[in-house]
Amino acid sequence: MPTQPFQPEELLNRSSLTEEELGLLLQYLQQTDSSALRSLLLEKFADDIAAAGSMELPGELSARMLENIRQATVQVQEPARSRFWRPAKVAAAAVILLLASAAFWFLRPVKQPEPSLAAMQNPRSDVAAPSGTRATITLANGQQIVIDSNQSGTLASEGAVQIERAADGTIAYHGSATETVYNTLFNPRGSKPVSLTLSDGSKVWLNSESSLKYPVAFNGKVRPVEITGEAYFEVAKNSAMPFRVSVAGKGTVEVLGTHFNINSYGDETHTHVTLLEGSVRVALPESQPVVIQPGQQASYANGLQRGIGISVKNGVDLAAVMAWKNGYFNFDNADLYQVMRQLARWYNIQVKYEGKIPHRVFGGDMQRDLNLSEVLKLLEKNNVHFRIENDQLFVRP
Repeated sequence: MPTQPFQPEELLNRSSLTEEELGLLLQYLQQTDSSALRSLLLEKFADDIAAAGSMELPGELSARMLENIRQATVQVQEPARSRFWRPAKVAAAAVILLLASAAFWFLRPVKQPEPSLAAMQNPRSDVAAPSGTRATITLANGQQIVIDSNQSGTLASEGAVQIERAADGTIAYHGSATETVYNTLFNPRGSKPVSLTLSDGSKVWLNSESSLKYPVAFNGKVRPVEITGEAYFEVAKNSAMPFRVSVAGKGTVEVLGTHFNINSYGDETHTHVTLLEGSVRVALPESQPVVIQPGQQASYANGLQRGIGISVKNGVDLAAVMAWKNGYFNFDNADLYQVMRQLARWYNIQVKYEGKIPHRVFGGDMQRDLNLSEVLKLLEKNNVHFRIENDQLFVRP
């Protein structure tokens, strides 16, 4: 008699699974790109997935899935190095949450996710992750060019300099000019990161709610640019013309040729400059400048504080710093308000708080292509609740 085809949606009506069904479920989760059903199954059968360590599972599935489970279990005992969602003050129930998070990380889809079930029932009760860029370039004459995700070819000209967009989405400046004129690339909330190649060959990736002001061609003794928000730089080497970044009108970062990340959002307490390759010099108007090496991070306070100076952290988790560029949120000992600020920028929402919100601290990675409701499901396991109404996210105890 022929075997009945596996119907994962039927498992939602089950309270428990046989060993054979669990094996089929894990294989399905490994292969599926349906985020709505995937998230429901992961939530419902978190205990069964946790128990999979005692099962004989086939080949690659067993090795890869159970290794993630093993790592998550070990990391419960190492709070400072946790790489998965973990509320710092909830130890007893953390294992199931960590296992669900590990499965989300391991089973991230290649394709853009389908809308969640909540979104299908009520489109105004969920927010999808950005599917493309909404960036704009403001030319020297004030003209604004909207970057279309499907657009390629020449976007505009600034004298003899051509602004082009390649098929892979990279914006590039080609040509030279004797007159120094500036353009500004702005990547708003709710927009995927956008990449830019400057006229000297330097590459910049701009996160959401960030801007970069730059000359269309570099002349003079330095290569000056200015950023707000967050950007990752791969600077072309030129010992005769240092590359200088003005950060939100306060600090400066100067290099000859190197790879580094700057996080300087106005609503965060500190600016962080993290070095991946080469060396950079970080300076403030009223502080001694510091030079950092790969794996180090220079930080200074935002706002009007003066005389506090620049601190340097060694052994920085570079993968965590670069998570945004690689399609992830990263929460490194982040409180709930820091988490909400990241979500607000990515999903282009306003966050409002109702009542006395309990203190929670999180650590770990989460993919950024999930619907907002799917991200919130994991947060809600920790005594915090949410309600989405249009473009507003309400947080309550």
